[in-house]
Amino acid sequence: MTLHGQTLNFLTRQHDSRNYRNNVRHCAYRHWYVGTNGMNPYDRERTTWEQPGYTIGEHTNSPPVNWSNIDNIVLHYTADKKANPDTAQYLANIQRSYVNGRGYSIGYSVAVDQTGLSWELRGTDYTPAANKGFNNVTWVILCLVDWQDPCNLAMIETVRRLVKFARTQIGRDVPVIGHRDLAATQCPGNGIYAQIEEKVFEPVNPEPSPEYEVKLIDPPTRIYDSRKQGGRFKDGEARKVSTGKKGAVFVNVTIVGGSGEGGFATVWGNGAMPDVSNVNYSHGQTIANSAWVPVAPDGTIQIYCYRSCDVLIDLQATV
Repeated sequence: MTLHGQTLNFLTRQHDSRNYRNNVRHCAYRHWYVGTNGMNPYDRERTTWEQPGYTIGEHTNSPPVNWSNIDNIVLHYTADKKANPDTAQYLANIQRSYVNGRGYSIGYSVAVDQTGLSWELRGTDYTPAANKGFNNVTWVILCLVDWQDPCNLAMIETVRRLVKFARTQIGRDVPVIGHRDLAATQCPGNGIYAQIEEKVFEPVNPEPSPEYEVKLIDPPTRIYDSRKQGGRFKDGEARKVSTGKKGAVFVNVTIVGGSGEGGFATVWGNGAMPDVSNVNYSHGQTIANSAWVPVAPDGTIQIYCYRSCDVLIDLQATV
């Protein structure tokens, strides 16, 4: 169990004045789809940037990647002074240059742009053509940096994800190297190569969430009853309630005889009131809900009621 922010609820809603919205945590969305060789971690498939007559498949007869042969994950750069921020057009231009100038498709497996998006190039469907003499034993990531720049934080995160993906397919932790380790070239640039030497692109295992011992209160204990302690809450009133505990408490909060419409109650620990509600109530309603609440250093929790009501708080567990 992990305590996020101020209050953990089974059901939490944000409030905007008197209106309620679902409380949704927004996170970076990664597109994963099933290709011919299993799961492929591309935010953008190649069809989002290919142009008619210049698709990857039209200009290569390379077989799919044979993961059992892969010995290295190789990073490249374009050597352009400035990467085009329109990545779809940038990749289309590179592909056109390859086809017209070399007679075959762009040779990298996947590209990572400066926003951290991964773009499918040859992917897993076609063996790379970017490391002469080593194409059958490498999987290749093209980093769209400016000239000698290193990868930014968003790019690093995505490259790590791609490295983890490739190693999973290979079944072992093959090294991440630069193009210059296989050929007489400056690729992937001094910035990226320094990051390779510092092992910046090694996937980072998240720290395990701490475990807490939950102690049930049996039977539950009523620690607050406004009918006996302070009287009915006024509109917009907040009060502190002593718990006699440290850490966090699991409480059942009951609203009794709410008045008016659009009522909500918020329970939290220390600091400013969070923009959430724990119980929503209407005129004349008696309703309850449970929540984990961090306890302030002085052993109290706080409760705010938007509309006048009585409040009961029962302690059910602690950590």
